[in-house]
Amino acid sequence: MRGPNGTKWLAAAFAFAVALTGGALPADAKLPPEAADKPGYLIVGTYLIHKDALTKQNFAAAKTTMKASGQGTYYKSEFADGAWFDLSRSADFRDIADPKGKKAVPAALIDQLKLEIWIDGQGQIHSLLTADELAKQIEQLKKEADKLQKDGQTAVQDNKPNAATQQSLEQNRLEAGAAFLEALAGGNQEEASKLLGRMGDPMEALADLQTKASALGDTLGEERKKLEAQLKQAEAAGDTKLAEELQAKLKASAAAAGPLGQPKDAASAAAALEALKAKQAELEQLAGAAAKSGNAQLTAELQAQAATNQAALEAEKREVKALLTAELTKQAAALAKQLAEASAARDTATEAKLLAQWAGVEAQRKAIDSGLAEKRESLEEAMAKLETTASGQSGTAQQELEAALTKLRKQLTGAKKRELFLQLNLVESVTGEAADKVASELITELKALEKSLYSADEYKALEQLVEQIGTASAGQVVPLPVENLLTDTVSLKFEMPPVRIGGAAYIHIRPVSEAFGALVVWNDEERTVTISKAGAVLFCRVDRPEAYLNGTPVTLDSPPRLVEGRTMVPLRFVAEGLGLGVTWHEPSAIIRIDGFDE
Repeated sequence: MRGPNGTKWLAAAFAFAVALTGGALPADAKLPPEAADKPGYLIVGTYLIHKDALTKQNFAAAKTTMKASGQGTYYKSEFADGAWFDLSRSADFRDIADPKGKKAVPAALIDQLKLEIWIDGQGQIHSLLTADELAKQIEQLKKEADKLQKDGQTAVQDNKPNAATQQSLEQNRLEAGAAFLEALAGGNQEEASKLLGRMGDPMEALADLQTKASALGDTLGEERKKLEAQLKQAEAAGDTKLAEELQAKLKASAAAAGPLGQPKDAASAAAALEALKAKQAELEQLAGAAAKSGNAQLTAELQAQAATNQAALEAEKREVKALLTAELTKQAAALAKQLAEASAARDTATEAKLLAQWAGVEAQRKAIDSGLAEKRESLEEAMAKLETTASGQSGTAQQELEAALTKLRKQLTGAKKRELFLQLNLVESVTGEAADKVASELITELKALEKSLYSADEYKALEQLVEQIGTASAGQVVPLPVENLLTDTVSLKFEMPPVRIGGAAYIHIRPVSEAFGALVVWNDEERTVTISKAGAVLFCRVDRPEAYLNGTPVTLDSPPRLVEGRTMVPLRFVAEGLGLGVTWHEPSAIIRIDGFDE
């Protein structure tokens, strides 16, 4: 069981541990007698591994337990009479030679760690759990895997291959974990060793997942062929209802197969991409930690592996994009055909359902083509990393991370809005009752995103302003909810809600103008506002209809006003003067501004 690269991976593991933060020391658990007496043992999360048995596979599997257990990495040094050292606080190998040094950890603290798996010097794997604990953990892992399987099927049906792939990979890891513990309980060392790779190595997990998915795909293949033949017959006969039922069955069959249960397609390519991403993150962490420990040779080797993996990752990205675009184009064409049939049959309910699906697929294709989908995914990944980092910080560091998170949330909200606007634009290119219904649903989603930019306290303050404005103006000024002002790319935050005065929409000028990159100058003495941006200069005065656009006088139907001490200007004058498009939707009292640069 001892691998030829054991020493190399001990160095890599040590280097990686240098970059990690040691966790808390939870429930009581004792070391097995051999580990208590002999040096050369490494603790990684809930795993106890002898250095002679350390491999890339068991180190990777052990590493996955660190976050959930809250436990770090420790080493029982043969260079310091068997003293234990916290590797997360060590700089290099010299730190594990002084049993009285600051890096040493009392054996009593090690005894408090919760250890579950022991791999001895001969490579034999042992469970440190009681029979009851082992049974409970197997049951829990299977429950979590079942839930992920259902979530993955839903993601496939919702046409979300990346989410489905991530859920399938995590499901595979949990299933491997349950099977690993069952193998240990049954005394099957060979099977347990094989399963370690699936638990920690994303590429091995992917290979296993593809094998299982291919087998399942073969099983479901005959059923799908029959359904496809029946669908063609139903379409030829013009039986729309039966065609929809058969399409739903086909979709359910594809979901049952999972994201990889088909020949090479966008979902299987996305699975390969996720595995390469996980591999890249691991290699970069190892390379960084090796550099920190001063091991130049190991650093160079890991950096070379990372560069090779990155090239494969970029190639896989291009393949995913091409395959997914082709699949979405095919889906959109099929939906457009069904939509035309439903419209001709005046089946409004079916037409609305198909229109929403068509717009969603077309918008997804456009988002991929424009790079918006990749941008959103990058923002989500960055947020996940920052949230993990921020949870362990305090004081100034935590405040800085929270500020960065707030900025990312705002950018992510903007990306989500752009995707919804892509759908809304497509729906608005169609007329009729069904289009109105779908557009209304999309507008509701957009309003929810706009509102999400405000904290509960901020929104409450705005609601209080609404009451004050209504009372002070005796109903002459009608406030609108801040979420009723929709923008296509940027995310605006107001301290003053937009209002309607005499039928005209007014906004607090500064947030919109500055979001557009314009300079706003307020002259308190003369009560004038000057707005300038890249050659466009707007000038107006409170309560006066005379205004100027690039020096040319214009007469405003609705002059600027002071409302609750804030300068409110006619939205159309400012927006159009700065080259923005403004749309007022009377039934929903929605103001839409288009044309902001990213």
